[in-house]
Amino acid sequence: MKCKKLGLLDAALIGLWAAMTFAVKIVLAPIANVELVSLLLCTFTVVMGLKRGVLCALVFTTLTVFESSYYGAGDWIALYYINWPLLTVLTRIFLGKKQNEFRAAALLGLFGLLFDIPSAGIKWLLFGPVYALTYLVSGIAFDLMHGAANFVSALFLYQPCITALDKVRKKAS
Repeated sequence: MKCKKLGLLDAALIGLWAAMTFAVKIVLAPIANVELVSLLLCTFTVVMGLKRGVLCALVFTTLTVFESSYYGAGDWIALYYINWPLLTVLTRIFLGKKQNEFRAAALLGLFGLLFDIPSAGIKWLLFGPVYALTYLVSGIAFDLMHGAANFVSALFLYQPCITALDKVRKKAS
């Protein structure tokens, strides 16, 4: 199967969606573990495809890494480069091109609930198993909130995001 090259329009849409995702992340930052990054990357992947979804996740993550010059860097940088592209792959596997908000809510809720698992793996490698386990246990309440917030946001916002992005894609084609 031949892979289609990405064009200038693709680059513009990826950059625009990644920038919008970053802006929404900043706006919601004061609310602990409530984010729309998962939802936006998921909808972009469903409408625009896996390759564009992964690239959008990488551009978004790179913007976030630039932000670390202000807030400071940490092992979370590796986590973001793992988790956000991983979400696009999981989206493609579990949703494909399906526009079902219940499936999306289940995927994003589970993703939010398990978000810290790769981070615990990184902490295990860097600091040892006791630190990694302590990290996971201390974050259970936040992970529950993250999963619940992702689930609820997908139930209400998945279909409107899909519809809006699909209109943009059709106009741009």
